[in-house]
Amino acid sequence: MSTSEHMTPAGGISAPNRIGARRLFFVLAIAVAELMAVMVAYQLIANVHCKFTGADLACTSVRSIAGRLIAALTVLGLYLILVRSAYHRLVLAIGEAPKRTSALALNAVGVLIAFAPLALFGPSGINAWISPTLILICLGGAIAGAGGLLALMPFALWLSWLRASGRTLTLALLVALIMPDITRMMEPIWNIEALTSVTFLLVSIVLEATGASVWTDASEHLIRVDGFLVEIGEPCSGVEGFALVTTFMALYALLMGRDVRQSRYWLILFPAALLLSWTFNIARIAILILIGAWVAPEHAVNGFHSYAGWLMFTILALLVLAIAHRSRLLQSNPEAVAAASAVLPPVRADLLLASIVPFIVMMLSGVLVAALWADPADGYPLRAAMMAAALLVFWPALSRLRYRPQPLDIAAGAGIAAVWILLSALDVTRGVSDDPRGLFWIGCRLLGTIVLVPVIEELFFRGYLLRRITGESQPLARALIGLIVTSALFGLMHDRFALGMASGAIFGALYLRGGGLPAAIVAHMVANAAIAYMALATENWALI
Repeated sequence: MSTSEHMTPAGGISAPNRIGARRLFFVLAIAVAELMAVMVAYQLIANVHCKFTGADLACTSVRSIAGRLIAALTVLGLYLILVRSAYHRLVLAIGEAPKRTSALALNAVGVLIAFAPLALFGPSGINAWISPTLILICLGGAIAGAGGLLALMPFALWLSWLRASGRTLTLALLVALIMPDITRMMEPIWNIEALTSVTFLLVSIVLEATGASVWTDASEHLIRVDGFLVEIGEPCSGVEGFALVTTFMALYALLMGRDVRQSRYWLILFPAALLLSWTFNIARIAILILIGAWVAPEHAVNGFHSYAGWLMFTILALLVLAIAHRSRLLQSNPEAVAAASAVLPPVRADLLLASIVPFIVMMLSGVLVAALWADPADGYPLRAAMMAAALLVFWPALSRLRYRPQPLDIAAGAGIAAVWILLSALDVTRGVSDDPRGLFWIGCRLLGTIVLVPVIEELFFRGYLLRRITGESQPLARALIGLIVTSALFGLMHDRFALGMASGAIFGALYLRGGGLPAAIVAHMVANAAIAYMALATENWALI
């Protein structure tokens, strides 16, 4: 099966538009993944505490950059979804611009510079070397961002597209970049003592409903569960969520303009969004306290506390967007919206999205599990559920893949497993570990290792990245470059870089020789199944 057979473009779309759309989606996905990786590296792995670095202002300012960029990317994505004419102009310009592989290399260099402090100072030494760390993060981020933009099209074309889009988009992007400052300025508006008191009361009720032993001090807004003490202060009242919701809905109203019935939008949807934001905030605080009491206090504060707010706001924003964009009650011209939606290709049948979105879900599931569990391995059933759901969403696209089993694919997978097991057995640091988690955890772990992870990783690394680099014709030079690049990236996903890179090269070779994506998936599944069997037989879960 050739690559062209399983990546058939939708009919009626010109080549430049198709190429531009794929380039845009790829770079946006990479940008989000890189931002998440940096946040995880310096929030969970290095565990930077700005207050104890001696450079509190500089540290918090740099930390806020990630949130600003995510807000800007969200606004850009929202604009491209809502204003189809701007989206078509952009993808056409990208598709007609010359392809710049060197720009992606520049992006990779920037990412390496941003992660350099971890290698130079170690995770435990970042706080002591905070000034050079902040400089390298900012420098690397600037280089990576420039590389990402140039990979799509030259800066001159970006400026031309922004001018053609009018002042609305430029203003919206500027507002997104200063959104953290806007939320801080808006806090006094919502800073009502009664709101904090009611939040404290409702959190207490939720905690008592879980059966936990709860002690409270209403005068000081203190809650203690099994020795974990929390003060429900003014920042916990939900003011930040109110400010974020207000800013987000104002941006949507600005972008949509006459397409939305503004009176109904602000009188109906806005109060409902504020109420839901407050509900999410109460749930977030209750979960945080339970994690601190039953799992790990440090993990609750540094992990879940940092990410849960943004996670819940993202869910809320998507819900508001879906309601506002599809509700006939809120749309001034619902017939036009329905007609525009009818001509869009079905998302679930798009193999391009199926090759990228599940991988993003897999990475985000790792972040979520790391935030919720002191030992992320304990949360693997949640990861497995998220990965399985992502693949099921795109089953119409995946079901089009056809494959005839080949002995070479099975033999390659078995060979990789044999080498992996042998080298692991020689490594005394990978000892046998008892399994305290039970059959359910083992089943989820085996399902993820043998089925879900091979499919998701091969869809992304071989089905998208390798195909993207080599092109349809697969010339030898580009095929070798693609094989090296994707194998190296695949190796970085594993704790044994060299062995992971070699395995990725074998999977890529099977893909390129004509077996296509299914051949790489089967070889990956065979390798993981053999390794998982050995891990199960020896109870050495460090193997996987």
